[in-house]
Amino acid sequence: MNPFGQILEVLRSDRSGEDRANGVMILTRFLVSIVFMMFMVFAIFCQVRSLFPYNVYYFVASVALIGVLMVSYKFKHGYVITGAFMVIVFFMSYLIGPAFGWKASYHEYLLLGIMTCWYDSSKSVKQKTMISGIFSMLIAALAMFCKTETMIIEETSYEYRIFTIVNILVFCLCLSIAAYFLCSQTVNDERKLLLYNQKLKHIAGIDPLTNLMNRRAVGEKFEEISHIQDAVITVAIGDIDFFKKVNDTRGHDCGDYVLKTLAYEFEKFMSDKGYVARWGGEEFLFVFSDSNGDDAYAMLEMLREKVQGYKFEFFGHEFNITMTFGVEEYSNRFGTEEAIKKADEKLYLGKESGRNKVVY
Repeated sequence: MNPFGQILEVLRSDRSGEDRANGVMILTRFLVSIVFMMFMVFAIFCQVRSLFPYNVYYFVASVALIGVLMVSYKFKHGYVITGAFMVIVFFMSYLIGPAFGWKASYHEYLLLGIMTCWYDSSKSVKQKTMISGIFSMLIAALAMFCKTETMIIEETSYEYRIFTIVNILVFCLCLSIAAYFLCSQTVNDERKLLLYNQKLKHIAGIDPLTNLMNRRAVGEKFEEISHIQDAVITVAIGDIDFFKKVNDTRGHDCGDYVLKTLAYEFEKFMSDKGYVARWGGEEFLFVFSDSNGDDAYAMLEMLREKVQGYKFEFFGHEFNITMTFGVEEYSNRFGTEEAIKKADEKLYLGKESGRNKVVY
């Protein structure tokens, strides 16, 4: 990891290493670190220019910010750390403002406190409104306190310009960081909600035993593709012959094994043809999304023969099963439900006429 990445990791983490700091704490650490560097630069500048006691003010404030940063790794409440940071900023603005002018003061950093408190999800709207009001009154009080006649440097001097420009640039940097945290939190929350909803939708549409689409999900998919203009769709229902006998003679675990094995084979078979779902019990629904009835019939004959020849093995015992299929080509004249109903009727005819066949 590069040095910059290591610094970021330190700012994000707790000293114990057991968990990560909350968002308010991380944001405050970033802001404290940036303001600390600015104060140190100004402390050196005031020392060089013999601007006493302002060099002392900056040095003491820098030490205080380091203290806030260190305490943040032991204290778990981000709003207390933010409050300490704002107190330092307020007093520095109170001390520096009259001497260096309103533009070179630090009252605008109190606005970061307002942004941070609204970023903190642990506070109520009432609390956030009260805190925002307090910061607003503090800024107003500082504005009344700063008088141009008390300035120790001229507004036309380069010192004044340096203080003003650096102060504005650093504040804009801090504001950008605070805005980034606010926006990233919103984006992350929206992304988590989207992924959670997608996961719920996926779970709601999956049969837990076979991991195939369930009746509701395949019905929605069938309805969706049926609205495609000039779509050629065929639907089929397949039923395992004498499945009750498998459960009765070999147990329900063996029945589950048969269902899961067939589901795996059906999913492979339909991967480039359309969709397959567990329709209920030992029935499976097949939706051929680009095949007419004749083509689907031929493909299902191949699948029926494959199922018939498949050797099922459960705890050392081998056995075979067969399946019966009812096939119906979709027509927009009667819709998806009617197509499924007709396929089910043909499945019934196939079972009545001896099973192990495809009826179209």
